[in-house]
Amino acid sequence: PASALESSLRRNFPGALSNSAIALRVASSLRNRGYTPTNTLFGSSLCSDEINDTAESLVGDFQNKLGVEGVFNLGGLGGLPFVGTSGMGAFTSHTPVDGKIFIVFGPHVGISNDGTVGKIERVGKESISTSCGAGIGAYKAIMAKDDSKEAEKEKTLGTKDFQEEYIISQLSDRLDALKGQEPSNESITYVTNKMYDLVWEMLRSEINTFTAKPDFWDNVSEVTLLGGIVVNRGHGAMEGVSGGEDFYQPLMLKSLTKEGENDVYGEIFGDFPALARPHRAALYV
Repeated sequence: PASALESSLRRNFPGALSNSAIALRVASSLRNRGYTPTNTLFGSSLCSDEINDTAESLVGDFQNKLGVEGVFNLGGLGGLPFVGTSGMGAFTSHTPVDGKIFIVFGPHVGISNDGTVGKIERVGKESISTSCGAGIGAYKAIMAKDDSKEAEKEKTLGTKDFQEEYIISQLSDRLDALKGQEPSNESITYVTNKMYDLVWEMLRSEINTFTAKPDFWDNVSEVTLLGGIVVNRGHGAMEGVSGGEDFYQPLMLKSLTKEGENDVYGEIFGDFPALARPHRAALYV
């Protein structure tokens, strides 16, 4: 029988595959389309959390399978590309001559060994931990707010915690469906899906700033965007936690060229019934 973790994964993030399965399929497609170790610029917009930067992480797996040396880290808290247009400009300017760009992006969430969404066993810790702390922290802050405090939305973002403040400000109008509900696997799944929307909206805006310029395509032949949700599993030494690969629920796979946009999602994942189309399980999405 499936473990509590596996059952929760299938119920809340249908179609999620192991990192290695995702990387194998996507990297094979990229190689067939001419992505090589010397012409590929690799970027990621994932959360800063160290559990997304392990030996078995999705980014590390892509580096191995594509043979690329480094990765440009676009993501901050929650996976949002807080590098902005300045960072995106620096990143795209590193593209090899007639090169190709590959970006993997999305938020992350943990599932503990007992199947609780938003919790994770971490190395060296004796108690369960939150994942993603930024997204769930924002959710808790929004739910705790007095609705009459509209002035909060007008508050100027400070410098000490501006990334989290930005996430709170952007999520605040997207979680009305959760008001009055107790936190649950379903509500944290819903928040995670809304975090995905935030990451994609910001990334799309930054990318469009450059791809809309005619001279951008003088040096870049293709941009591939892989979007989804990273699902972390426990890596700690707590009793009963075996660890292992994390998972990724792919929600988007697009190819951008000078001629336009091409959806290649079905080509890579369409043979999986649960992935016949990008599918999100959150009840309110």
